[in-house]
Amino acid sequence: MEGKHLMKPKKTNAPFVSSRFSPDYLKKAHDATFAHESVIRASDHCVCFYCGHSFKPSEEEKLFWIDERPPRERTLRCPMCAIDCVIGSASSFPIDDPEFVLACSEAWFSGISRISDGKPVDKLSYVHLILD
Repeated sequence: MEGKHLMKPKKTNAPFVSSRFSPDYLKKAHDATFAHESVIRASDHCVCFYCGHSFKPSEEEKLFWIDERPPRERTLRCPMCAIDCVIGSASSFPIDDPEFVLACSEAWFSGISRISDGKPVDKLSYVHLILD
């Protein structure tokens, strides 16, 4: 699964509903994608709930973090699509379960994500800007 994209079959008119994961459980998973630097650093692998990219944070050349207001930890952006909805294996959520990943994507992005539309994402190139 590493470095792969999870894709759902073509969109139907009916919204995706998971019988295995309650809305409260998905909300807790969503909360785990914010201010989570220590969890990400303790994780063997991570997955993005927007594009489905799975990666090992220890093997990424550079991780791109969002600084949150202190005392909160930083939030990781996906190295593939730059969206801030990455969750790590150390969070104890079943991030290797395609139904869980799809349920999170559908719950958070209402069917408007690369997982939902089944389109792959090209890796973004980050540019560092230095401002005076």
